[in-house]
Amino acid sequence: MRFAASKSPVRMTHLATSRYQAAKLIQASGLVPVRVTRGHPRFQLGFELGGTLMLLAPNKDLFYRRDECDFDAEYRAQLDGLGTERVQNALSEVSAAHDGRGLVLLCFEDVAKLGELSCHRRSFARWYYDRTGQAVPELATPRLFASPEQEDGCELRT
Repeated sequence: MRFAASKSPVRMTHLATSRYQAAKLIQASGLVPVRVTRGHPRFQLGFELGGTLMLLAPNKDLFYRRDECDFDAEYRAQLDGLGTERVQNALSEVSAAHDGRGLVLLCFEDVAKLGELSCHRRSFARWYYDRTGQAVPELATPRLFASPEQEDGCELRT
């Protein structure tokens, strides 16, 4: 099931992020698994996707960015172009289709090994926190962005 942003009232939806390969964590969370990638997994998931939000997938041009900080900045600009209200409406629509349950936004990267900047779902989490004040933890490693004081490292570059 694909969802697009609607004009429904904005409400905060409980959110987390994870990777497709973390089936046990996703199932244990009770959250609705939502695809936020251009490509779909080509392996057995061990759970059923509750929706797809293509508006949160990075545009194709971003995949050619080798510098993580450039990728992060351009992806956040893409999200700014959508706007917080449109993103919140899209998230609320998926949640409402599943009795108001929270969502876990999924992609492929193993951020525990590769780091916060390796993945657009974590860029989304930082962007969402900056815009709404709502933290979006990583299921596999809840300490990732559990604290608003955590730095992402890009602003330290010269």
